[in-house]
Amino acid sequence: MPGSTSIEAAVTAAGRSLTGVRVFDLRHAEIRPDAGCDSLFVGVGDAAAARRLRDLLCGHYPPSHRVTIISRPGSRRQRVSELPVADLEQAHQAPSPVSVFVPALPAEQCPTVEGLRAIMARLRSERGCPWDREQDHRSLRRCLLEETHEALAAIDGERWQELAAELGDILLQVLFHAQLAGERGDFDFDDVVERLREKLIARHPHVFGDAVAGDAEAVLRRWEEIKRREAGEERAGDLLADVPPTLPALDRAQKVQRRAAHVGFDWAQIEGPLAKLAEEIEEFKAALASESPDSSRLEQEMGDILFAAVNVARFAGVNAEQALRTAVARFAARFAAMWELAAEQGRTLQDMNLQEMDSLWERVKPSRPVGQQ
Repeated sequence: MPGSTSIEAAVTAAGRSLTGVRVFDLRHAEIRPDAGCDSLFVGVGDAAAARRLRDLLCGHYPPSHRVTIISRPGSRRQRVSELPVADLEQAHQAPSPVSVFVPALPAEQCPTVEGLRAIMARLRSERGCPWDREQDHRSLRRCLLEETHEALAAIDGERWQELAAELGDILLQVLFHAQLAGERGDFDFDDVVERLREKLIARHPHVFGDAVAGDAEAVLRRWEEIKRREAGEERAGDLLADVPPTLPALDRAQKVQRRAAHVGFDWAQIEGPLAKLAEEIEEFKAALASESPDSSRLEQEMGDILFAAVNVARFAGVNAEQALRTAVARFAARFAAMWELAAEQGRTLQDMNLQEMDSLWERVKPSRPVGQQ
């Protein structure tokens, strides 16, 4: 690498001081530019090196970002010129080797979390966005929920590029809440990151410590044990206290059952929950068969059926929420196919009786892929 004198001369020629400037030697294989700080690249000795630097920087800076080319820094024959990143290949036309000074991007343009934080702060500033400035933690609840569901829909549809965008929307919600909290002095994004770092290490002693976990189920048990220990949970009720009431009902039921099972309150075999499901169905039938069925009792008995069905799903290793989502999607796809088939016959479903619609239903079932039956 060139000496410190020539490096300082190159930085001075670019109109900067050496303080805070990162220096990279292009002759080294491993270079990771940081668009958030000023950088000096040395060792640009020929056209191939200039092309390599151009390609490297284009992955971190806009093509129009201007850089300074310094040849023979500190000498009488020093030459200084400017080029956009996209034209860096022309740097080799200067007397070689040259140094290339790349000024930092404004924080809001950096493709980093820090850049996003700068954007979020500006949106909330006096000169920011009126809508963003009006929001608080409660008003953003709906946004967080909607963005999460959109990400789940992208996963279900295996739309991976769309998922990248949806995850960005979820990250926006995290940044937004952290910005709001920072303005109140409650916590900031760094606190969010630090707490997550501590949690990941503390709850994976089988990775970062000496503990042993032979399978995924053992990991989950240990995770729950550590979580309870961290919260100082001693009473039985505390075991379920932090299961969020806002979870979808099937998800919440399955999580509550799993927590109870961790302390031994569970069936020994799947025959137990299967028998319980059958029992709850009979109780619902009895409530329905009464002379004047009571709506509140019917609701209670139906709740018991659903809870028992979730227990069966848990024993079978099936995610009840996902199973129902898949079933609804499967029904919707078949129903749409029925609609199309009726239209091909010049009819509508409203014109058909139940027997005719059943016939269409049976016809569309085999047309679906095995995974959607």
